[in-house]
Order: sequence, then C-alpha cells, then structure tokens
Amino acid sequence: MGRERRTLLTLLFIIIGMFGFTFALVPIYDAFCKVTGLNGKVDITNSGIVRYKDPGADTKGRSITVEFDVNRNQRLKCDFSPEHPVLQITPGKLTLTSYYIKNLTDKTLIIQAIPSISPGIAAKHLKKLECFCFNRQTIKPGEALNMPLRFWLEQEMPEEVKRLTLSYTLFDMTEFKKEKTDGT
Repeated sequence: MGRERRTLLTLLFIIIGMFGFTFALVPIYDAFCKVTGLNGKVDITNSGIVRYKDPGADTKGRSITVEFDVNRNQRLKCDFSPEHPVLQITPGKLTLTSYYIKNLTDKTLIIQAIPSISPGIAAKHLKKLECFCFNRQTIKPGEALNMPLRFWLEQEMPEEVKRLTLSYTLFDMTEFKKEKTDGT
C-alpha cells in the first residue's frame, strides 16, 4: 500500500506541476520575447496619441525594404491582400498604404488583424498613426474595403536592418462577438 500511495502522490504532483507550468508559459514567453526581441510582437494598445513630426531627409541617406504579408485561417472566406507587396521606405518619412479585403460569404463578418514584425528588433521602431489592426472591422456580405495603414520607421532603426516584413494575421471574431452580446 505504501508504494501505491507514493506513486499516486508522485503522479498527483506531476499533474499539478504540469497544470501550473501551462499557466506560466504565457508570461515566460512574453519575457523571452521582450529580452530577445524575437517574434516581433507589436503592442497595439492605444497608449496615447501618437504624433508625427517630419524630421526632414534621412541623414543616413538610406532606404529600408518593407515587405507586406498576410495570413488568414483557411475557413475564413475572404480575399485579403496588401496594396503593395513591397515598398522602399525612407526612415522618418510618413508612408501610406492599404490592405484590400472582400467578404466572400453571405454573412456579416467581424475580423481582427494581428500584426507581427520580423526581425523583432525593428518592432519598436515602426510607428503607426492609423491601422486597421487597432480595431475589429465589420464587413457586410460581399462588401469590399480598402483599409488604410499610415506609418513611419524611426530614423534610429538599427543600421543592420535593411529589410523587414510586416505581417498581418486575420482572425474571424464573428462568433466571439455573438457570445459576448448573448451574455454567455
């Protein structure tokens, strides 16, 4: 009986440890990304008004290639593409582009775009004035939208960054919205 009890207690501690470790993974991952700059996580919370002041010509006389990428769940029936797949950006200069989306269903969709930047070190130097990723977008059946993106790259962008990728992953939040409004 003693051996079975020890085995049972050991298994119980392992299960409790695994459960606790699962909850600790998110803050551990966030700390890892913050320390290493990997994953290019972008803070899209609106912590205040962002103001752009034209700094004039880039004193380093350089341009950075920005690639625009999109991802979406295969079950999400819509067209989603950047206006420009690639742009040459002068650090410090305000840039305007957009993303096209068309709802291919007969239902109203509520979508949310989550940004990611690679390499991660560039994330803190990308400043957005206007972005469709700030809020959920409601798209009626068959509706097509051009969603604006207005941003600049700080002149303090590290010299080793010559190319970066700005990627948006599109999520269908329609069901989440229904659950939220139903009070469940």
